[in-house]
Amino acid sequence: ACKAGGLLPFANFNRIHVCPPCNVSDAEAAEGLAILDQALEVADQHVTG
Repeated sequence: ACKAGGLLPFANFNRIHVCPPCNVSDAEAAEGLAILDQALEVADQHVTG
């Protein structure tokens, strides 16, 4: 879901790393977080318990 949204995070065990460029705007940061939030909603659908 992240890749489909154009976001390429790095997952390591229980952490997700997102490294935006130094010149990211507030709008771009908000867009990236929205993509990550959407991807986590997709992941939630696959978790039971």
